[in-house]
Amino acid sequence: MKLIMVRRDEEAQGTDPPKDRRTGNITDDIAEGAATEQTDRQECMDLTVRTLDNTIDLQGYQAEWEALRKRCGGSIFCSFDWAIEWLRHFDKESLPRIIMVEENGALVGLAPLALTEQHSMGVKVKRLSLVGDGVGVAELYDLGVLVSEDRDDILDKMVQEIGRLDWNVLEFNRMRDCPSARGLYRRVDRRWETEEISTVPCPGTELPASGSLMDVISPRTKRIMVRSMTMLEQESRVRYRCVDTPNEANEATAMYALKHLAKVEGKDPGIYSSERQSSFLTDVMLSTVLEGRGMVYEAWIDGSLAAQMLCLEDGDVMRAFRVGSGDRYQEYSPSNLVALYAMNEARQAGFTYFDFGAGAEEFKYRLGARDRHLLKIEAKRGTVRAMSKISSLPGVRHLMDRSGARQQV
Repeated sequence: MKLIMVRRDEEAQGTDPPKDRRTGNITDDIAEGAATEQTDRQECMDLTVRTLDNTIDLQGYQAEWEALRKRCGGSIFCSFDWAIEWLRHFDKESLPRIIMVEENGALVGLAPLALTEQHSMGVKVKRLSLVGDGVGVAELYDLGVLVSEDRDDILDKMVQEIGRLDWNVLEFNRMRDCPSARGLYRRVDRRWETEEISTVPCPGTELPASGSLMDVISPRTKRIMVRSMTMLEQESRVRYRCVDTPNEANEATAMYALKHLAKVEGKDPGIYSSERQSSFLTDVMLSTVLEGRGMVYEAWIDGSLAAQMLCLEDGDVMRAFRVGSGDRYQEYSPSNLVALYAMNEARQAGFTYFDFGAGAEEFKYRLGARDRHLLKIEAKRGTVRAMSKISSLPGVRHLMDRSGARQQV
């Protein structure tokens, strides 16, 4: 068993002092041996905290994890299945650090975190992030910690435990904007060198209960789509398909993987290799369809696949997780065609909201989307914090800007 049990009185070496107690001296501030206040280390009679560092021990918590997620209204990307799948595919790059808070033996708080390590300018960067926070197709969104409502004591325990983990950069990206996320930010900000909270747009369209979907689309896009659809349908050149059989699912995932590899060829995928990203996407697409948790919508023109959209069912929300199209037939806007088809199918199935995912791509707004925002929490400590302070000095900043190294710290 690789279960890490937190020992309050023995693991003070991995903690930080609150920000308002720091000396102002860089060496003192980043000292690994800095101890927390005694009140931070006191064991709560009812709340216990543990951190799991492997997926094997997680298997026994699936039911409790999912029950807590549903009570908290967490997204599908915070689910046990998605977390395990993501960690399984990227286990060479990201190590699980799953913080679990229990009350009288029941799970009441969960922070699904992962630790990655990279070297930058001779410094080992230990990045603590949310499970699912990757790049490219490995990037999930609407993430967060799961905390029973109005339980500040649970958030306090989580942040204490975060302080004991071995990291020097904390980045929680694409978090749902909710009271628990805001409360987490306030606690992180009190303890560590923290950036101003920032946001990322996550557009979505309210699906009308009646009438035409064309009524929510921008007038210009509506004219273009009506013209394209009329031309293609009159000549019987277009057909649509909802993938719902194993053979079709295998075919669709293989096609998407090939398109993805072609799209990223020659680009730097970062720490997550293109092959791993494609494997992850292929597996989640296939399991989503076969397990009935979503579907792949396709638009075909002249017998060739023009566009695909992988959609996920999440309560009354249909999420457009990935959309892809080739360079051919771009004059007909195949991405818009497949999106409109998916939106119409979602409405007929009773979904009330169509989520286009994180990012401000223009096509989303042309299809009637309006912004809601996701949060980013970022903090530094230890060596990286010291490097960040040094890099802000005028002479050093000039040299780092010229070398491009500043972006790495």
